[in-house]
Amino acid sequence: LTEADLRYLAENIWGAQSVLSQWEDTYDLTLVRWNKRLEWSPWNCILLTNEEARAHSKLSKPEEAYGTVFTQKVKYRHILGKQHFASMPKLADYMNKNLKSVNMPLPSNADKVMFGGRKKEDTLTLPPISQEVA
Repeated sequence: LTEADLRYLAENIWGAQSVLSQWEDTYDLTLVRWNKRLEWSPWNCILLTNEEARAHSKLSKPEEAYGTVFTQKVKYRHILGKQHFASMPKLADYMNKNLKSVNMPLPSNADKVMFGGRKKEDTLTLPPISQEVA
C-alpha cells in the first residue's frame, strides 16, 4: 500500500478520527489490527489514538470487549475497505487466494448504525487528514 492508500483508508473509511473517541488530531492516530491474530490489512484494521491502540492491543476478543453495535460499525468499515481495495490488482489477487469471502453481508440496520439516520453520502466528504494548526 502507498501513502495515498493509507490516507484514503484513514480519511474515507475511518473518517479521519478515532472510531472510539472521535479524536481528530492525526498526529495522535494510528491504524492497528482489529484482530491481532490476523495480519494487518485494510479489512483488519481500526483507527485509534495511540493510547487507545495500546489498550486495544491487550484485548484477546475485541468483539466481546466492545459490544455488538460498535463491532457492527467496525465490520461495516472493513467491508468498505475490502470493496475499495479489491479494485487494486495485487490486493485483489491476494484476496482471491487467501480470503474465503470478500463480500460479507451487511446487517439490516447498517445505515442506521453507521450514519445515525443521515444520508450515507453526507459522510464521505471529509476534511484533509493533515491540517495546519494555528
